[in-house]
Amino acid sequence: MKSLPLLLLVLTALRVPAAPLEGVDLKLLADTSVIQAAQPFTVGLHIHHHEGYHTYWRNPGIVGVPTSVVWTLPEGFHAGPIQWPAPEKVDMAGHPAHGYHRDVLLMVEITPPSHLDNDKITLTAAINWMACAKTCHPGNTTLVLPVGKTAPSAEVQALFSKAKEELPPPLRDWTATVLSPPDAPLIKIRLASQTPQPLTDEGTYFFSSDGQVSSDRPQSLTELSPGKYLLSLERSEYGPRGPTSLPGVLSLASPTAPIRFFSINPPVPDQSTDSNP
Repeated sequence: MKSLPLLLLVLTALRVPAAPLEGVDLKLLADTSVIQAAQPFTVGLHIHHHEGYHTYWRNPGIVGVPTSVVWTLPEGFHAGPIQWPAPEKVDMAGHPAHGYHRDVLLMVEITPPSHLDNDKITLTAAINWMACAKTCHPGNTTLVLPVGKTAPSAEVQALFSKAKEELPPPLRDWTATVLSPPDAPLIKIRLASQTPQPLTDEGTYFFSSDGQVSSDRPQSLTELSPGKYLLSLERSEYGPRGPTSLPGVLSLASPTAPIRFFSINPPVPDQSTDSNP
């Protein structure tokens, strides 16, 4: 099996004119120093936010544009979707949205073909984003990751390890059940813990990934009994119609533990089950 060394840290930004980016610094990194045929590896777009700035999650909400990466790859290479870290609540001129203040690494899995015939390859990413503080600054650039012989530094390895920890895992210790039917004006989610655990209203929040709930819609948490809660969300008038599930990221906050983020996608029932919350 033929393998190719991959340069991780040398980046060329093809921007005209070559001026500093407004609100962010970008780097393209990889988690390996060797590419092997048919063996997936991970590339990450590292976004460092300047003080006071944020960029946007996959579904920003009422304002904002999500960061996008369009790849130009050698023949036979394939790129997967962005693996989005858990989002944060951000604010643009009084409009609540979903995004990132912290530095993040947007990871993408790249799969090489079953045969590697070239001694050199180049991975090219066309990137679009919007960085906002008091004002917004859309931007675009092209980053090139050429072939070389540099192995990942300890700093790069730490960035990938941290990014993997920030990917919301499937829900555990709790169940999330949608009680409201498709297109109901009020979306109701029953949260139940396997062992009674308290939740706080502040920090318990649902980030909708498909727009059923927008960032400007109020969310309320009601305790039904120990370890059982009702999370009520107003449906966005611009969201998809007739949904069969409710995908997104659920943050859970308790008085004694840090906020935890989970990926959920519970099914939506054909009819209301409010009679048995």
